[in-house]
Amino acid sequence: MPLYFLHIRNGDKLEIDPDGMELPDQDAALIEALKVARELLDEVADLGRDAVIEIADGTGETVLTVPFSDAVRPH
Repeated sequence: MPLYFLHIRNGDKLEIDPDGMELPDQDAALIEALKVARELLDEVADLGRDAVIEIADGTGETVLTVPFSDAVRPH
């Protein structure tokens, strides 16, 4: 399975995912990024409104960018 990294960009800070995870495809990586974003929204108070998860493939190339706002569930 391909390796994907979920890096978190919050303003000018970039938190690198050092390990990555094996996922079947980009759709699975997107689902995982949304799950991680939801968890972080509940746990981290200082996420900026422009925070994103940058999904990179095994070569390090960013293949998707997921805004944290996409993870907000309507109430």
